[in-house]
Amino acid sequence: MLRARVHVRLDRGDRALEALRIVAFTALSVDEFIAATMLTGAAYVRLGQKQRGESILAGVMEKAADANPTVRAELALQLGIAKFRLGEFEEADRLCAGVPSDADVIYANALEYRGWAAHARYEAAAASQWFRETLRVLATCRRRDRYVEAAALYGLAGLCPELMLTEDWPVVEARLRTFDWSASGLARWRFWVALAASMMCETTGDVRGARNWAQRAENSVESPGHRVVVLCRLAAVFRGLGELNAHAEFVERAAAVYDTVDVRDLGADLQQLPLFLAEEVAYTKAGDDAERLVAQYRQSISPELKNSSGGLVQYGAMERLIEAIVYESRGNTAHAVRAFTAAYRAFVGIGYQRRAAAIALRLARLTGKERYVEYAASALRGSGASFWMCRDLREMRNGSGPTVTETEMAVLRLIVHGKTYKEIAAVRRSSAKTVGNHVQSLFRKFGVNSRGELTAAALHQRTVVLQHEARPLVE
Repeated sequence: MLRARVHVRLDRGDRALEALRIVAFTALSVDEFIAATMLTGAAYVRLGQKQRGESILAGVMEKAADANPTVRAELALQLGIAKFRLGEFEEADRLCAGVPSDADVIYANALEYRGWAAHARYEAAAASQWFRETLRVLATCRRRDRYVEAAALYGLAGLCPELMLTEDWPVVEARLRTFDWSASGLARWRFWVALAASMMCETTGDVRGARNWAQRAENSVESPGHRVVVLCRLAAVFRGLGELNAHAEFVERAAAVYDTVDVRDLGADLQQLPLFLAEEVAYTKAGDDAERLVAQYRQSISPELKNSSGGLVQYGAMERLIEAIVYESRGNTAHAVRAFTAAYRAFVGIGYQRRAAAIALRLARLTGKERYVEYAASALRGSGASFWMCRDLREMRNGSGPTVTETEMAVLRLIVHGKTYKEIAAVRRSSAKTVGNHVQSLFRKFGVNSRGELTAAALHQRTVVLQHEARPLVE
């Protein structure tokens, strides 16, 4: 039964059932019978036969009144996990809350699942608290469970960048670095933890750390789909640095790997893969390609997600964000504002401050509304001064000039650095005519008639702050 427990913890339901078949030929005590039946139900849940497993667990729960308290505690936990996987998050939380605090590591496991239940209900702040509490309780347990610890670290690390938990991050990162991820079954968690660490280091202004953690993730990839995610993460790092050629190179590499992936076979942790790639593709101004990726997601993945209960708000917000980026790149400001606003409200609603702050900065430029600047400033309060969002916020606040769009700001920075229309068109992957249209719009907004006058006005009004652009934008 010990082997069965390990296999259940690692979602290996078939191997757990195989181990339990041996137990079936052994004389069992009442507690052993209840435990074996419980593990059988839990194994079916892990195999995806959730209703069957839940029925077995609920049935044996009725017979467990006189069982050992530890067995009853574990049974409540496993039934709670079954309810969680069935999408009954309130009931899952109620069952896990009933696990007594003296149940040692079973109690810690119950706290972990209270975190996942809160996460599924879009209560991200509460989820992070449950994951912290799991780690605290594990430190006091008589028996260490590395899988519970790894799952709690995975959950907390994933929320740190989304909630901008910059004060917590040094402690979390130190624990991630010292944790032994080599045990069987932890590779996928290690991968996503490294991606989250990369995002968090970028947020704190540690660009080297962001690249190093992304490279750690790349060293542990399990599939071409996971490699696409890493390449998109590295592309995002270079996008934040303003190194557009490097960004485009990583996007091209990601797209090439993506072409080898069958999206119909993506695992549960890769359901957003087309959207991950579509976002970075959209930033290269390849709007048609981004739209094709979103359409593929809607056709192949979205229908299946509608039959589940997790992630729908985030996924929908990602779709709106990508649509907005494409609209903006095409100069359709009205549609861009509507789509950005829908994405912004969704991310604010679930507490994902990083995403919401990035969109708020774009909306501030497009609409000139101060409330978006105020939200971004609040969300970015603990971020590193060199984080690209903080840089954009400073430029927005320091500038006394007119409001310009994200695209116009990118063109303006290149003009200030002396780039020609042809060079700007090459960097922006657009035509010289499109660049000219953006420059004419900038002339009108600044009330100038030449590139020289535009550069002088932008620097004088601090719309562009030259000291923040010391890094090379293009080679």
